[in-house]
Amino acid sequence: MTNERLTKKKCGPAYFLCRCLLMLSFLTTFSQNENNPFIPGKIPDGFVYAQTPEYYGTYRHPQKNGTIYDYIDGGGEVYIKHGFHSVTHIILKKETTTTAQENPKNQDTITLDIYQLGSAENAKAAYADEAICPPGFSEKNIGAACKTYHYEPDYLIYFIKGKYLIYLGLSNDTLTETLTQFAEEIYKTL
Repeated sequence: MTNERLTKKKCGPAYFLCRCLLMLSFLTTFSQNENNPFIPGKIPDGFVYAQTPEYYGTYRHPQKNGTIYDYIDGGGEVYIKHGFHSVTHIILKKETTTTAQENPKNQDTITLDIYQLGSAENAKAAYADEAICPPGFSEKNIGAACKTYHYEPDYLIYFIKGKYLIYLGLSNDTLTETLTQFAEEIYKTL
């Protein structure tokens, strides 16, 4: 067969359809959309997405929004040390209230970061690293042990599941039960 004939065969309708299906399968598997396991299926009542989820990777494998350094600048080094692959960053906000409309800084927010660290061992090491989870935490059980921090008015939760380190931050400590229930839901579904 000549190269011309091979080229014509490759460009036939069946070949084209096969290539399209293969590409669609690839995009579906690796796309960052509503079916992504990093996007919570259920968010706390009264909260909405403040922005679209953001995705950050490494220099070698940047994600949709760039690298870990685009997200947390110099703070990324400690995560790289623990096998960092990517982070999904989500911000939720309490549905608009009169107070929030008058002063957006008063709006209640939840920040969710899901760090993919390559292995369960890396996630455990990151969870134990005082540069990530400093001393002075309280322990809580959400289906797994977690570390909680109260820096008035903020309330933070860190926990691990498999190769993931999960961070949740809340801007209003009067809603700690809401954040705890959200952490339990994420632990069950991730």
